[in-house]
Amino acid sequence: MSVSPPGVNSSISVSPSRPLGTPTPQPIYSASASTIVTSAITSSSPPMVSTTTPVSCLNGGSWTGEACYCPPQFTGDRCQYAVEVCNNGGSWDGLKCLCPELFYGPRCDDVVDGVEMAVPQTVSALKKLTVTVTSQEYNSKLQDPSSEEFKNFNSTFAEQMKIIYDGIPEYEGVNITQLRPGSVVVEHDVILKTNYTPEYKQVLEKASEQVEKKILNATAEQISNSNNTCVDFLLCFNSTATLVQNATVFQYDPEEECRKEAGTYAAYFTVEYKDQKPYCITPCMPGFNASLDCHYGKCQMQRSGPHCNCLITATHWYQGETCEWGIQKSLVYGLTGAGAAVVLVVMAVLLVFALRARRMAKRQKYRVSQLYKWYEEGGGPTPGTFHNTGFDLSEEYAQVDSIYGTLQPSLDSVNSNAEIHIQRPQVIMTAM
Repeated sequence: MSVSPPGVNSSISVSPSRPLGTPTPQPIYSASASTIVTSAITSSSPPMVSTTTPVSCLNGGSWTGEACYCPPQFTGDRCQYAVEVCNNGGSWDGLKCLCPELFYGPRCDDVVDGVEMAVPQTVSALKKLTVTVTSQEYNSKLQDPSSEEFKNFNSTFAEQMKIIYDGIPEYEGVNITQLRPGSVVVEHDVILKTNYTPEYKQVLEKASEQVEKKILNATAEQISNSNNTCVDFLLCFNSTATLVQNATVFQYDPEEECRKEAGTYAAYFTVEYKDQKPYCITPCMPGFNASLDCHYGKCQMQRSGPHCNCLITATHWYQGETCEWGIQKSLVYGLTGAGAAVVLVVMAVLLVFALRARRMAKRQKYRVSQLYKWYEEGGGPTPGTFHNTGFDLSEEYAQVDSIYGTLQPSLDSVNSNAEIHIQRPQVIMTAM
């Protein structure tokens, strides 16, 4: 189920569709952890509601003569109801999608911000050791845990270990795993236990170091005397045959539990502690060191990881990877309005200049036409000018025929038989 850790605003919940403490609904189980579609219709054929009166079937349904044959995604006597689909292993209960622990939302599409972890009250560790007892002889009956010989040896060995490990609060007892000949070679586990706290690993590791130190000291001191008898001790040992393994096996690992709960999203989940309790969270869970600060937005888990969805308010648009900066709407509107006003002013100025140029062109054209009109009314050119009728200008383009039609050469007064005498120039030499 989703979690809302102590001290965190409950308005930002991990699973808005399911409050903390509500039993997790059981989905229709599938081996696939990806999108699983489960609908309210479980039969292989679409539902048909029998009726003798023909009806109009909706949403692609067809009338069979007796009932509406509905597509798989619709139901009802007229196929008027849509069948809801629940993703990611959710199941439809007729009213809503019941989502598995890792998802929430109307169709179980959203990933929760954190997963509640069932933390044990205590955690334990095992320390594997091997010692050789020289004060007793090996007997084959020691291989039978139900024999009196094994029970007596086990009781004596446990009592001796309790004396050796006195002063270690985490010491819980020993468990013999194997007895072998060679005097009596005892392979056993030392059981360590402590209350669960965020520092439980350090506590158990320290206890493991104390166990190793004490057993090495005891086997070096508790040895048989020269008469090969054990005096003042329950058991005596071979001081050179003690074997201590370095590995300490922890019975509970919250990081591993968190990875199992997160499934395919394990890369985005981490374990953090609050009030001595571990939480399996994503960066979208507020109130932790690993929390992603989306500033003016809301963090949402996606398949690609956490993502900030930025807010849009009545006064601002917020942007950025973490919605860290915003744009004031009034400023944008003001700049847009100012820009539009500048454009309108420029257009108005250009329009004024265009109208003024057009008006001036019309005036110039009118003056030219009036000037030619005055010339024509006066019967000739003005003083100081000549009038070439072949090149009169008018408002209309002159045609070539009209231009040359005004040219009238006359040869009536020209004597074509008269001889033309041109006097040869004379060259006159003068003395220099």
